[in-house]
Amino acid sequence: MALIVPGKSIAMVRTNGKRPADTQLVARAHRHLLSMAQMRRQPVIINKLAANSAFGILPYRILSCPLHSVAGRTMGVLALFREELGENFTERDARLGDILARKTVGVIESSYDALSGLYMRPAFEHRVRAVVANNNGARHWSALYVDVDQLHVINDNFGMHVGDGVLGRLGELVRERLPPGGFGARISGDRFALLLPTQLDDAEQFAEALRLGAEQLGTMHGDARLYVSISVGVALLDTEAGELMHSLAAAETACKAAKDRGRNRVEVYQSNDLSLVRRFADINIAAQLREAIDAGRFRLDAQLILPFAGSENARPHYELLLRMIDDEGKTRGPDRFMSAANRYQLMPVIDRWVIDKAIELLKPHAQLLAGKAVSFAINFSGQSLNDETFPDLLLERIAASGLDPELFCFELTENATVGSIARAESLIRRLRRIGCGVALDDFGTGFSSLSYLRQLPVTMLKIDGSFVRDVLKDPRAESMVRAIAQMARSMSLATVAEYVETEEIRTRIATLGVDYGQGFAIGRPLPLVDVLEELPVIVAASAAAHAVDETVIVRTHA
Repeated sequence: MALIVPGKSIAMVRTNGKRPADTQLVARAHRHLLSMAQMRRQPVIINKLAANSAFGILPYRILSCPLHSVAGRTMGVLALFREELGENFTERDARLGDILARKTVGVIESSYDALSGLYMRPAFEHRVRAVVANNNGARHWSALYVDVDQLHVINDNFGMHVGDGVLGRLGELVRERLPPGGFGARISGDRFALLLPTQLDDAEQFAEALRLGAEQLGTMHGDARLYVSISVGVALLDTEAGELMHSLAAAETACKAAKDRGRNRVEVYQSNDLSLVRRFADINIAAQLREAIDAGRFRLDAQLILPFAGSENARPHYELLLRMIDDEGKTRGPDRFMSAANRYQLMPVIDRWVIDKAIELLKPHAQLLAGKAVSFAINFSGQSLNDETFPDLLLERIAASGLDPELFCFELTENATVGSIARAESLIRRLRRIGCGVALDDFGTGFSSLSYLRQLPVTMLKIDGSFVRDVLKDPRAESMVRAIAQMARSMSLATVAEYVETEEIRTRIATLGVDYGQGFAIGRPLPLVDVLEELPVIVAASAAAHAVDETVIVRTHA
């Protein structure tokens, strides 16, 4: 049997093994088999070869069945062989062979990408798992992750058909250069994955040669030059552990590093490269995050905030901290997933979940909260700030909640605000007009903190935790905290010191003029639903105390 599909780099030959040379004879005949299929376009029976046949000396009877693509093009040939002393092929055999050829086409077209001629992702992963299952440890395998640089620019400037042409020629380049036993796939629009039966060093050399070959795919289109380049990540496939996705993710991590470091380069995943390790961890965590988002596996916890001065019965504050529940039921703090959420643009989805969940939990207590000096500050990210649809969505959510807008205080980090100062000012003013408060988080870390503060009508400053943590050992940190507190008081702004982790820090911060403190020395986080159950008691106690402003801060990255 011979299966030949040039466009997919398929050239399979199988014989009964009685004569080892037979396989070579059939392999040499494949060009004639393919030509016959392309000319006849229907099954052909050859029970006796002529003396001067193009096939030469081939001791077989032949049934050649063309493979027709969905578009009607002859893409290859399926040829069946019988010993020349065996039975003749018949018309019935031809019909059965034609059916087998059609089924073969169906398998090929469901497994191979039409544009590049390489595997599609499911077929690629199936083949890799077979490699892992059958590997006896004696052979090394390396994974490559290839990304076409700025394909969207090619599509925008030259048209989608040109971009598709680049992908097709790159697929052809890969097929031409793959070593024996190697295989590859187009796993998404502009991304490819390859598996090579080589050591890591050899895989790196292959990747570099492929990168240089891709550069040669550039051509002139009219007066404009089409430039083509690829970024490639290389990683060793862990066949012993059988962690396919782990190895592909490592190669993808290296590829992303190649793009960040200038594109058109090759990077090898190394476990001692901390930036690559961090990226690799983010890829895995991002997948868990997406699952948690789909399943709603988040929880809001509340951490107590207290004023440094005044009655012990003064109304308390709470900061709501986001927790993710992983697929094993374990609780993960934002320090475990926020980097991945930011890197993979997941913050807008998370911000919306926090806003909706906070409103959902507060609505049953609307009557109790009405008219009380309480506010709930909800933190949102710079990614949401840069989303043009977010401001309207946020104000619509507030209006639809039925809650008094004065209950809310929305919190932005200083860096996010400075990075989008015009958007930030516009949104802050809209929120202030309807009665919401606005806080600046991590205040004091930016170089232009004071210059922009005058134009932003915020109501609270959250002093960066690095100053608070170092207040006992660094005179400059102490001076910064005192200066921020004095400035805020002169502007009628409240101040909160985060990371008050010890009684010593609490005592010192209280002498520096800061209004509120938060940290383990004051209170550990509790589930918000538990805190809200105690809300009637809290409100009753607060009503008996002298009036102070209360803020419950809802944040996603504390």
